[in-house]
Amino acid sequence: MTLVSSFNKTFQTYKNKVAIEFNDKEVTFDNINKTSNKIANALRNISVNKGDRVALFHANSLELINFFNGTIKNGSIVVPMNTYFKEIEAKHMLNDSGAKVILTDKERLPIIKKILSELNFLKHVITVDSNEFIDFNDFIKDASDKNPDVEINDDDGSIIFYTSGTTGRCKGALLSHKNMESDLEALKQTWHLTDKDKLLLTLPLYHIHGLGVALCSSFYNGYSSLLRKRFDPEEVLKLIEDKKTTLFMGVPTMYIKILEVKDKEKYDISSMRLFISGSAALSAETFKEFKDVFGHEVLERAGMSETNMNFSNPYNGKRKPGTVGLPLPCVQVKIVDKNFNEVSQGKEGEILLKGPNVFKGYWNCEEKTKASFHDGWFITGDIGKFDEDGYITFLGRSKDLIISGGLNIYPVEVEEVINSHPEVQESAVVGVPDKCFGEAVKAFVVLKDGIKINDNEIIAYCKQKVASYKKPKYVEFIDALPRNTMGKVQKNILRERLNLVS
Repeated sequence: MTLVSSFNKTFQTYKNKVAIEFNDKEVTFDNINKTSNKIANALRNISVNKGDRVALFHANSLELINFFNGTIKNGSIVVPMNTYFKEIEAKHMLNDSGAKVILTDKERLPIIKKILSELNFLKHVITVDSNEFIDFNDFIKDASDKNPDVEINDDDGSIIFYTSGTTGRCKGALLSHKNMESDLEALKQTWHLTDKDKLLLTLPLYHIHGLGVALCSSFYNGYSSLLRKRFDPEEVLKLIEDKKTTLFMGVPTMYIKILEVKDKEKYDISSMRLFISGSAALSAETFKEFKDVFGHEVLERAGMSETNMNFSNPYNGKRKPGTVGLPLPCVQVKIVDKNFNEVSQGKEGEILLKGPNVFKGYWNCEEKTKASFHDGWFITGDIGKFDEDGYITFLGRSKDLIISGGLNIYPVEVEEVINSHPEVQESAVVGVPDKCFGEAVKAFVVLKDGIKINDNEIIAYCKQKVASYKKPKYVEFIDALPRNTMGKVQKNILRERLNLVS
């Protein structure tokens, strides 16, 4: 099945059911279906056809959701854009993808106007809440609300998710309809998703977590979503109580912020079935505190732009903090050494994947695509290991590996130790040049409010917990770790701070 055929089935089965509630407005699945059909037919009217790219540079909204659905119904390929992008980033993504059309809002329109003359392929700018270019409502006004007559196959492209771009230019990962649909089915099974669920959706709809998992799962399973433009921790607890939601998907920073809400225990969250976390590692401390306060074990999972989701802790069964869980039903996994030989259980190595969810390739990057596979297996660049129960633990990216005196040091291991210090809020570890050992460990540490300790205390604490060669040689205290909009620590910025090449 394709995303279009599976979503259309939902639209017909639950046509009178509320699909999205946004800003106190409720729209049914039938409304989503007809509006997205109008968008698909309007795109065809301006010669945007199957395989053409359509960019979405817009904050969370009903227009964004409808345009996403309309684009895939037209057989075109969606290019979600980070709403925090500036001119250089937006120009790269639009030119690299060759997008013919962009949907944007008045907040981001000035960025597009500044670079418009430098965009080589863009022909149409559709705007919301602006009287410039093509107004969204005018664009769809005269278009048919019937399903467009276009044949879409499993192997056709559906979405290009651009990687976070921590090294060099971000690359576009092209996912087919089959890549997406197979993963949505695996998540349905793993998380026990049904049409009875109700999702509180505060994630941005430009990332694989918000768009590819949360929103697409709602259209795949027929559950309703309560959409917000942005995340507010106190509002989340109020909405769970008032709207009786059953699902919440977030990043670790969101859970930390929820735990900081004053009088958080007063909220009734008994309707909740599942809290899910991803996009970055959830600390064991946050896992425990959330369980102590709310009685829920956050379910941690992991995926990537090139594959959608790959791993998840079980719905029924032990959820192990510090792990990303078990491979999803559709995913094959092996862990290998530098010569691509499989390593034994408990040994670290690079994670390789195979399955129907693995992407078609990097857009306009044939050589990069070829180099990312070995004998049909996708080379993720993640270092990890299996435990005795088959759970995967991530140890970091292969590019983040620190080699000191010929010994491998995985930053995650050192970070976990530092984060367990009672005075530490969070940390990030990178390798720095060392004359004697090649590389040494440097830790960037954020202390809890009002705390002052010195670097020797951190170093001594680590020496008690890990082998001496793993302890930081240098410690720098900073106010906050640099993060991208999905909560991932941007170690490239820390390296740039040290004048190191990322």
